[in-house]
Amino acid sequence: MNTAQGAREKQKIMKVGILSDIHVDIDHRTPDGVLEGLAVAIKENRVDMMIIAGDIANDYELTLQVLHSLEDSTGVSCLFVPGNHDIWNEQHPAKTSWDTYNALQKFQGNLSNGPHELASGWIVIGDIGWYDYSFGSRQYTIGDFDRMIINGRVWQDKLNTNWGKSTIEMHQHFYRKLEQQVQHHQDKKIVLVTHVLPLADFTVRPANRMWQYLNAFLGSRQYGRLALKYSVAYSICGHVHYRMQRRYENTVFICNCLNYASQWRNNDDPIIEVGRAFKTITFS
Repeated sequence: MNTAQGAREKQKIMKVGILSDIHVDIDHRTPDGVLEGLAVAIKENRVDMMIIAGDIANDYELTLQVLHSLEDSTGVSCLFVPGNHDIWNEQHPAKTSWDTYNALQKFQGNLSNGPHELASGWIVIGDIGWYDYSFGSRQYTIGDFDRMIINGRVWQDKLNTNWGKSTIEMHQHFYRKLEQQVQHHQDKKIVLVTHVLPLADFTVRPANRMWQYLNAFLGSRQYGRLALKYSVAYSICGHVHYRMQRRYENTVFICNCLNYASQWRNNDDPIIEVGRAFKTITFS
């Protein structure tokens, strides 16, 4: 432990790094450059812990490899919720989404295993979450959204996830699980982590005709209402490839994504881009 970390521990202060949508295997990338960028950012910011809000890779085995490598190379613990890409089965077509979701629970810091208590009354609660179409335009029906296709563009969850339940049922499953955990720990200072969005503010705006449809697959208003109802201190998400922050009442909502390399300003230098995207918050 370095001197700064030791001093914070005595004061019961924890500095936490936040990032989502790392996508180490998109745009012909290899994990090594992004991992190096993350390790540099973690060390330069002297964080005590990382929270990663999903979408590390398109293969759960690579996601697990990245998480373990990051902890091993930095000595810093990671808390993680899966993203939709992490549970995709395109590399494992015989597996269901439950198979990949459960396999990711082998990582100790996966919040789908249960809440993680920190010092000074803080607790981190999280899971992937899912979407209920509430961010989509009302001009479309549930049947329209269930098809997950517009103008020939297919939302890839249609092809790469197979929960064995409807989209709405999956949202309800994850929402009930998170609601029960938040309610049980409402006497603590809560950090709520989902991959999907809790706020309409973080959807694609202004939405053209395509995004009036596709916004339906970005999250649910219910997660935002849950955060506000229980005065959650921080609600952290990813999924939409934005870097935005909003405060409503007692809750700070943070969406902080690294994104595809093609979306970077310096797409040939992961150390620069990870450093630019890296965000920290402090718990005391």
